[in-house]
Amino acid sequence: MNTHNIIAVVSPKGGNGKTTVSANLAVSLARREPTVIVDLDVHFGDVEYALRMKPIHRLDDLVQAVLEERDDISGLLSAHPSGLDVLCAPHDPVAADRLNPLDAFAVVDRLAEQGQPVVLDTAGGISDYSLGALDRARHIVLVCGTDVPSIQAGRKLLATMNELDMPLDRVHLVVNRSNTQVGLNVNDVEEVLGLSASLLVPDHPSLAAGMNSGSPVTESSPKSSIAQAFNDFADDLLGISAGPRRKFLVLKQGKSS
Repeated sequence: MNTHNIIAVVSPKGGNGKTTVSANLAVSLARREPTVIVDLDVHFGDVEYALRMKPIHRLDDLVQAVLEERDDISGLLSAHPSGLDVLCAPHDPVAADRLNPLDAFAVVDRLAEQGQPVVLDTAGGISDYSLGALDRARHIVLVCGTDVPSIQAGRKLLATMNELDMPLDRVHLVVNRSNTQVGLNVNDVEEVLGLSASLLVPDHPSLAAGMNSGSPVTESSPKSSIAQAFNDFADDLLGISAGPRRKFLVLKQGKSS
């Protein structure tokens, strides 16, 4: 599988702030080079709300364009003010049910062939869409909270990847709400998952406000410390960063959190 520069943002448990991470990271990437974000939460995706988009064309429209063997599908993407290109999920679950995952990934592959980063925002859990994203990704961004169910779900996902012979050294751990006083601390999360965190996202009102207003922090407050952390992470994914890379550790199978 040719991974090009596909970045899959995954979380096996819903409610971990995956789309918040996807939207902020995609805007940071787009400020560095042309980038596309694709909403693969085909039934209930909310990338369009996170980025205040009003798309004319959606994923199912581009699927049809590929099936019709149209040469250029990039013109059907929606433009965000940051320069990011956006491909939103189908309008409703009924339209999503008509989609074949293989056809959806034919669109992803066509976009990736253009050479720019493609961020895939996936649904919670493990589905044909999330597995397809994991299989294609050069970088896998695992979003995890500090609560026990989130951590255990993350460990199960890593174990599943291991069983499927997916390379775990592509995984970057992002700990969301890393400063919360409820649950375990970041060191506990790292130890259970066997990964050093690449990015710590605090529990901060600006992130929730950004989601509600459709303006991610990396767009609305680009000089803030939170935006800078996303920018540094984007540099790391693009190979721009001169700093130390995160360390991959041995997956802890025995210890319970």
